[in-house]
Amino acid sequence: MAKNTDSILKTLGIGIAVIQLTDIIIHAASNQLEIIRVSSNFIILLWLMVFMLNWYKTKFLQISISSIGLYVILNFIFLAREGLTNPEQGGSLRITLFLLMFLTVPLSALMSYLHNKLFHNQ
Repeated sequence: MAKNTDSILKTLGIGIAVIQLTDIIIHAASNQLEIIRVSSNFIILLWLMVFMLNWYKTKFLQISISSIGLYVILNFIFLAREGLTNPEQGGSLRITLFLLMFLTVPLSALMSYLHNKLFHNQ
């Protein structure tokens, strides 16, 4: 069971990292880099690095909740400042942002839950 869960955790981590890097690349390619959004991506990437390299020692769940929460807060700040629509795309809804957040938050929460259940609640 532990080996299977470890594989799932690694797969989730890689998937989350790909989502964050894709978000940054999309913004760079479209010349729409926003510091708040990129900062939120880097927070998740940094959390993944700490997670994958086992640098957290203790308080894993607190670090995870803080990182995911800060990611959400920064994206909500971005939406509050810039709006739910993107004028540079004809005023359409920020579907990509919602999709990437919808993927990042639950996958990160699942990864945190599985890791905490496997390694801290034995």
